[in-house]
Amino acid sequence: MRRLALRRSHKWLAAIAAVLLLAYALAGFFLVPRLARTQLESFVAEKLQRRISIGEIRFNPFTLAADIDDLKLGEADGAPLLAFRHLRVDAELASLWRLGIVLKEVAFTAPEVDVVVAPDGSVNLARLIPPAPAAAPAAEESAAPLRVTIASLSVTDGRVGVQDLSLAPPFRAAFTPIRFSLTDFSTELGHRNAYSFRGTSAIGARLEWDGEFTLQPLGSSGRFRIGDLHLAALDRYLESRLPVEVVSGSAELNGEYRFRLQPLSLEVALPAVGVRDLALAERGVAAPPPLTLPQIDVQQLAFSLERREVSLQRLAVRGAHVELARERDGSFNLARLVPPPAPAPADAQRDARPWSARVETFAIEAATLLAQDRSVSPAAQLHLAPIDITVGGWSTLPGTRMKLDANIGIEGKGRLAAAGELGLQPLAAALAVELERFPLPVLQPYLSRATGLMLHSGNLGVKAKVALAPAAKVSGELRIDGVRASDDLVREDLFRWRSLALTGIEFQQSPQRLRIARVVAREPYARVVIAQNGTTNVARALVSDKADDKAPDKADDKAPAGARMPIAIGEVRVVDGAAHFADYSVEPSFASGIVALNGRVAGLSSAPGSRASVALQGKVDEFSPVDIAGKVNLLSAALYSDVALRFSNIELTTFNPYSGKFAGYAIRKGKLSTEMKYRVENRKLDAQHHIVVDNLEFGDATHSKDAAPIPVKLAVALLKDRRGIIDLELPVSGTLDDPEFRLGPLIWKAVVNLLGKIVAAPFAAIGALFGGGEELAFVDFAPASAALGEPMRERLGTLAKALAERPELRLEVPLTAAPSADGLAVAKQALDALVPPVDPAQPLDEDAQRGRLEALEAVYVTQLGAAPEYPAENASPQARIDWLQAALLERLKPAPAALEELARQRAQAVRATLLANSELAPERVFLVANPAEAAIAGGLVRMEMKLE
Repeated sequence: MRRLALRRSHKWLAAIAAVLLLAYALAGFFLVPRLARTQLESFVAEKLQRRISIGEIRFNPFTLAADIDDLKLGEADGAPLLAFRHLRVDAELASLWRLGIVLKEVAFTAPEVDVVVAPDGSVNLARLIPPAPAAAPAAEESAAPLRVTIASLSVTDGRVGVQDLSLAPPFRAAFTPIRFSLTDFSTELGHRNAYSFRGTSAIGARLEWDGEFTLQPLGSSGRFRIGDLHLAALDRYLESRLPVEVVSGSAELNGEYRFRLQPLSLEVALPAVGVRDLALAERGVAAPPPLTLPQIDVQQLAFSLERREVSLQRLAVRGAHVELARERDGSFNLARLVPPPAPAPADAQRDARPWSARVETFAIEAATLLAQDRSVSPAAQLHLAPIDITVGGWSTLPGTRMKLDANIGIEGKGRLAAAGELGLQPLAAALAVELERFPLPVLQPYLSRATGLMLHSGNLGVKAKVALAPAAKVSGELRIDGVRASDDLVREDLFRWRSLALTGIEFQQSPQRLRIARVVAREPYARVVIAQNGTTNVARALVSDKADDKAPDKADDKAPAGARMPIAIGEVRVVDGAAHFADYSVEPSFASGIVALNGRVAGLSSAPGSRASVALQGKVDEFSPVDIAGKVNLLSAALYSDVALRFSNIELTTFNPYSGKFAGYAIRKGKLSTEMKYRVENRKLDAQHHIVVDNLEFGDATHSKDAAPIPVKLAVALLKDRRGIIDLELPVSGTLDDPEFRLGPLIWKAVVNLLGKIVAAPFAAIGALFGGGEELAFVDFAPASAALGEPMRERLGTLAKALAERPELRLEVPLTAAPSADGLAVAKQALDALVPPVDPAQPLDEDAQRGRLEALEAVYVTQLGAAPEYPAENASPQARIDWLQAALLERLKPAPAALEELARQRAQAVRATLLANSELAPERVFLVANPAEAAIAGGLVRMEMKLE
């Protein structure tokens, strides 16, 4: 019975077990999938307010494996959110005793995620997270996290779609296929979870990501590789955020990283980053990209958030093409490609430690730069190619010195090379710079804006050593070759030279100083032209009508001497120089030139006490030597100058235009030699002009309205000696502080004043040379006499000698008589012949008085034919004598013919005395009738001669 009872109990137990197992199997196979579907659909509809559709759900209660097919989660409007074709989760019973979730496998097949950024910036997936519950009790907060273990997690054939509707136009992209694997995952402390990710995007980017991470503490490390990243496609996502448009380009990179959350740490190492065919343009501008970078290579890039540093072993840019343009408003086109810096949030926590960056080698190879300056018209252009620049050891750390090696081609001809060391903080440099054949005509647009110069040719070369430590020091040499420039109206050369070399240049900034050992100008040439309106080509070329006509502030010229930089030049040498001068303001026009100018100026300095020696020689029109010599402070000439200029054998016919305009006569022949000495000391001028004119002869009168109001021919005749030489000393003085001071007008004024004085007092002029003074013009005669006393003969002898030395002068000897004085004297002589005169010192007694009265009465009767009728019958004898003498003198006055004869005798006597000097030609002395009454000087009749 017992056995039977036992058998029956076993059967019942087996039956119960079978029923329970069947119930478990039925619940697992059929009830669990149904409940799971119901719960999922209810949760999505009620909690998430979304739509979900699920294909088949399968659960194996014996293997604890669950499978879900064709799950699709979408927005309320049907827009897709999440989906997968198949999900398999294979759990293990170990979850029961390990007090956690233990999964053998989690596998997603063809999962799809659609990430949508709404116009307001919100993300659709973020809205799937339900609101956080109320704060949990402290005990729950401190509870250990759920332990989860997954032996294998995989994703195959995945897809992530991205839509950003906050952009205009919206950005859309997809990453597929995505493969992801995670092995031996655990949430335990310090457990390393290995993963592998593979993905490809619709923009061509391939992502490979392998590594491991820990959840406690949260951190990760691994390796990644991105290839075939099409930057132009990525630009569609950035177009509303950046002003720059990525027109083309692709990138590849690979690297390693380490991340830790607490404390925050991120280390990234990129062994290689490559960018190809990158082209950047201003967004929305239909123009070729101004910046193209065919090849960018980065080697060994390292980023450390903890150390706050970025370093690169090498950054190389090859074949770059840059089009840089300065716009009319002064802005630069490339600046518009750079986004403005975003303001930091007001509540942002900042690390006080500064970031540092370092690039071991930065290289630009075979680059091209086309620069345009559109702020001038026409636009200035400069083409630099190839550009090769290498910078070594660049860093943002203070005190870093980097090495620079640059070689830049300029306009296909020139070259700029620089090598040495640079420091940015503080600014320091030690560079060797060499510039060869820089084409100066590229600067023409800038010259055109400020001047009227047209620069046709010229090359600039510089060899220098530049030091900044911290003040600037420059030493080296400069050379400008083949310069030729004209003004913009007349295309003839304004100036040119074959070469201009400055050697031994030394400049320092603190204290400021400039020294130049030697300046050599070979074949310099300058052309100065005065136009018909009086303007000069030099002024017109240097001051263009396009330039700002604002007058310079005169205060700038009054800068204190101590503020000016000391300048010293050891030697300036001129080799085969030339100059041309033309003046079209006179008619006919004037032209002349200086050729074969050679010499040197030594010891130039701006120091007030310095003295430079000047020695220059040249020729005027090939045959007239020019010599300039002396001492001068050219860099401060207002303080001291002592220079002599000598011009010899200059043909005066060259100056015919000026002679015709200012002298009123053309020059037929003549030569000029002059020595001019200019001395300036303490801004006071003392100038001496020694002028020698040989055989000057005037031609026809020009009737110029600008002619000086003086008889020029007379002045020349007074100055010219018997050899045809005019020898003048012409002093000029003044102060340079006088605002009216101009040397040219001063000299002309001195010449006019001298000639004016000469012609105004010609006898004084020759008297000053030969003695006698201005009295040489006068000959004094006793009334009624033509006899010359010894003093007058000596005076006339001096005049004859002077006339012999001035062969072009002619003398006018006037027929001189004084009717009152001469007539009275002749009458007295006649009366004395008729009635002997009495001695005035012996008074007449009564008998003598009676005898003289009778004699006078007899003569009166003879002369007048009648007895005298006295005014008073009772007049005294003496009164009657006086009346008779006066009546007879009036009766005996000579006739005009007699006085004229007297005048002629006097003129002939003067002429005879003058011509006693055999060197004086008779034809140069003219007797001239002069009807005017002669002057009386000291009781003598004065003859006044004239020169012409």
